[in-house]
Parts: sequence; C-alpha cells; structure tokens
Amino acid sequence: MLKEVVLDAPGEKVFLLGNEAIARGAIEAGIDIYSAYPGTPSSEIVDTLSQACRLLKGKMDFYLEYSVNEKVAFEVAVGASLAGKRGMCGMKHVGVNVAADALFSFAYMGARGGFVCISADDPSMHSSQNEQDNRWYGIAAKIPVVEPTSPQEAKDYVGKAFEISEKFGVPVIFRTVTRLNHGSGVVELGKIPEKKLEKAEWKRNPPTDVLVPGNARRQKLVLLEKIEKVREYFEKSELNWIEGGDSDKGVIASGIAYRYTKEALNRLEKDLPLLKLSTTNPLPEKLVEDFISNLDGVAIVEELDPFVEMQVRAIAGEYGVEIYGKKNGHFPMHYEYTVHTVEKGIAMMLDESASVCYDEVIEKAKSANQMAPLRPPVFCPGCPHAASYYAIKEVAGEEALPSDIGCYTLGVNRPFEAVDITLCMGGGFGISNGLSRVVKNKVIATAGDSTFFHASLPALVNAVYNRANVVFVVLDNSTTAMTGHQPHPGMDVRGCGEEGHRVRIEDVARAVGVEFVEVVNPYNIRKMENAIKSAMEHDGVAVVVARQLCAILWNRERKRKGVRIRPFEVTEDCVKCLKCVSQFACPAIVYDGENVWIDETLCAGCGVCTQICPERAIKPAR
Repeated sequence: MLKEVVLDAPGEKVFLLGNEAIARGAIEAGIDIYSAYPGTPSSEIVDTLSQACRLLKGKMDFYLEYSVNEKVAFEVAVGASLAGKRGMCGMKHVGVNVAADALFSFAYMGARGGFVCISADDPSMHSSQNEQDNRWYGIAAKIPVVEPTSPQEAKDYVGKAFEISEKFGVPVIFRTVTRLNHGSGVVELGKIPEKKLEKAEWKRNPPTDVLVPGNARRQKLVLLEKIEKVREYFEKSELNWIEGGDSDKGVIASGIAYRYTKEALNRLEKDLPLLKLSTTNPLPEKLVEDFISNLDGVAIVEELDPFVEMQVRAIAGEYGVEIYGKKNGHFPMHYEYTVHTVEKGIAMMLDESASVCYDEVIEKAKSANQMAPLRPPVFCPGCPHAASYYAIKEVAGEEALPSDIGCYTLGVNRPFEAVDITLCMGGGFGISNGLSRVVKNKVIATAGDSTFFHASLPALVNAVYNRANVVFVVLDNSTTAMTGHQPHPGMDVRGCGEEGHRVRIEDVARAVGVEFVEVVNPYNIRKMENAIKSAMEHDGVAVVVARQLCAILWNRERKRKGVRIRPFEVTEDCVKCLKCVSQFACPAIVYDGENVWIDETLCAGCGVCTQICPERAIKPAR
C-alpha cells in the first residue's frame, strides 16, 4: 500500500507487495533517479515510485520518469551514475534485451554513483513471449547479479546492491521473478533519508567514458579485475549463508527457490545442510566448494536454466560429489517452481517418497478444473481495439497482418483473427518491411501508441526510406494500457504528475515523410473501414491512427465528470443472426441460447454494436 511505502517509521512492520518493497528499498537507499519502461512483472515499482515522489517532495527528492523504452531508461540512470548520483532503472526480462547495448558498454565504463538495473524475469511466461534467464547477462557483461528471496530481502537488498555498485564501480543487476514481484509479505521498514536532488558539477573523464577501441581495451582489463574483487567479496557476503543440520546430502538454492526449498524440507521433515545463494554472479566458488566438500550429493534448486548447476558441477568434479539438478531430471528446465516441484526433486535425491502423492492430487484437481467455466482473455467492453480489428477484418480479407506486444495482441483470437505475427516490441512493423518485399498480399501492421514510441519509429523511417508498400494502423488508446495505464510521449503528463510535452503520432509520421496519414475514431466503423481501404490503395507507406481513449479510462473520465454512461439494449427487431456475437464478441453482449441481450452493467455505451447489427436492432436503452 502506498501509505506504508512512504511511512517514515523505522522498525514498523507492514505488509507489502514485492514490487512495493523494492520501491521502498529504493527510497531508503536515497535514489536520485529512477527511470523505467513499464513491463509486467516490474510495472508496480515505477508506478509506486511515481506516486511516492509526489508525497515525499521536499523531504526525499528524486527524479522519476517513464522512459520511451528500456534502452533510454537505462541510459537515463547511467547519466545519474556518471554524475556521482544514485541511478536505478527497472524493466522486465525482455526489456534488458533492448537495453543490452548500453549495459555491456557501461560495464566497461564503470559506475561512479551507485547503479542498479532491475531485471524482472517471468518464469512460466505469465505475461511474456519467452522465458529467458537474465542471470546469463551477468556472466556475459561481467557484472554482479543479486537475487532477493522475499519481500523483506527485496527491500533490504536494493541498498546492498547500491553499496556493491559504489564499492567496486560496477553496474549491478537486481534480478527478481514474477512470484516475488507479485507476492506479498511482512516487511520491517528502515529510515527514509532526508535529501534534496542537488545538481553536481560535471567532471569530465574521457579515458573511461569515451569507449573508442583504445580506451575500451584498457577498460576491459579493469572490468576483469573488478569482477574478481566482487567474487572475493561475495565469498563472505551476508547475502549468502549456510544453515541446516548434518547429513551427507545437501541443497543449494538461489532466489525465490530458496523459499520453496525451506517449505519442501519442512514437509519432508528433513534438516539437510542448505546453502542459500543471493549473489549468483560471480558465484562465490570458495563458499560453494567448502559447502560441498563434505557431502556425497547436492540438489541444485533454481528456476529456469541450470545456471548455478553448471558452475557447481564444474567444482564438484574434483570432490566426486553427485549433483541432482536439471541435467539429470530431478528438477524441470521450464516454468516457475512450486513447493511440491522442489519437494519431489529433493525426495528423489534421498530415494524417498514425497510427503504427498502430488501426481494423484493434480489428477483429481483436473476434474474440478473442468467444472469451472472457461475465461479466456478478451477485449474489455467498449475497447476501441476491438472496433479497429473488426474494421480491419471486414476490409483486409486474406492480407498479411503482423502486430505487436500489447492489449491488442488479443486480436489473434476469434472472431477477429487479425493478428498473424507477434515477435517483440516494435517487431510487427519491422517485419512488415520485409514481408512487403516477398508476399503477394498487402501488409497491414498494427501496434499500440506506447509501442509506436518505444520501438516502431526506426522501422517506420526504414519503410519510408526504402519505399515499402505497407499500411501501419496505430491503435492509439492514449495510454500504456496493458501494464496499468502508465504515461508515454503521446500524453501530456509525466512520471511525477508534471505536465509533459505531448508528441502526436500523426505529426511524427508526417515529419519522417509519410504522405498518407489519417486520424480516425475507431468507434465510427464506416470511417475506419474507409480509412483502411484508402490506405491499402495508397502506393507507399500509409499510416492510420485509430484514436479513442482506453474504455477503462473513458469510463472513469465520464464518471468523474458526472456524465451518465448510457447502455444499449437489443430490441424486438433482433432476428438472431448473431453477427454481433460471432463477428464482434463484445463481452457485454450475451447470447444465452435463446435470446441476445446486453448486460447494462458491462456496457460502455460505445455504440459500435449498433453499426454492426444489420437489422439495426440495437438501440440506446431508455
């Protein structure tokens, strides 16, 4: 809760979401800049700090911004670090890919003020297109990786990460996972420092900061020395510890898997030696060596890749210690773990049975699950994207339909089936550049307004320059809707509530040379269809901006202004052709097997259904 996040009561215990705990940790660490592009499961960190910066103004001042993408967010925080300030940026795991160019080179450059980059990984891909394990970035970029295991550690370790960064002059990856970001727990608060965000005098240092090859070659050697010093420090770090009893078999657990391991051992009624690792890169090899040297076997419990396991296997070979991990099937290589997953793996190592026959429990649960009604993800009632996709489907026929990452990706589902490809942020229109050269069909790409600014601009410039024959429909609902309605450059508000300078998509398109640009309200189906038809007939790049506020925000805005949301109803003229159900599928429209009716508690009053009904049997309710 926000009031707990900004509560200045050292020693007070409060109940916080993992992301709120991280935000609190950033506040207690005295950050100077926090920058982020929202991406689940990291979004609540920046959202919490966005509100906190207003409440703490004049007491603990810091600058916060919703950056246009993760690379820019990373670089904004770099600016703070190079000026001797504490900079922090946040993103989901795939966002680090966007920032990777800056990440690798900044490691050579080195941090001055503390620098922490949050990588929120997403095991099981709850809201992501892949399941990458970002601990590998630590090895590849030669920088430390710190992993908290609980909301309390999530708060406390932010400060530790800044201390490590400043002590060794390196950026630090603060790696979390969805279950930690979105889990909650009791957190004991520390003190909120009092500070102003005072500007520093710039101190030039081209030999480290200008990475021409001559400087970079020298800085690579410096970085190698730094990471070895970090390894020595991690050998005795309080972030790692050994616990448990005396046995010839033990467990090494890292990150959130440590919590699953504790519960699993409790269920098994076993007191095995347990090494808890929160510094997974560089691995504290001497600590690991000391732990395994007196054991016959060790289970390695970690989510996703066998990152720790592979390194421990290399160490264990000298001692003849049997390793029980992903490589030999004791733990799965995919998806997030559960307590029973970990318990089964440890029990297998011990050649015993789990405390419960989990396979039987899961099998019994399947029949209960089948009784629950299906709840597939759908567009919200009144969502302008649904209207846009209906129009595209009516006009496009068998055209190629690449799209992007956002709420609008739901356009892949029936009845719209208007999304053929979704690769990565900005990838839809980039792919369109290539498709337009090799397919007979017209290419009609879609992307949201936030995605347009995030990563579509280079592809748009590329299309104009190379004279591609493509249509780009920008689904502009004036917010970053999927991750929680955060602002972006197409809006007139900034991170801490200040006024921003709105950048209009149509102005950008014209400025880079697009000759066909049309702005349409997608609630007007006929105009939307005509705009797309005209765009398809245009020779060259054509941009259609489908602009209508997100239905959730539109409802809130009308309620705030006291405007009555007038629902629609199905009249007696309905002939049950079911076009409104089978081709538009608004969640507010219900077909119960006998009649079609509109749930007035869900209806947003957009009126799109009235235009779709061939009998004009849908009218505003009296």
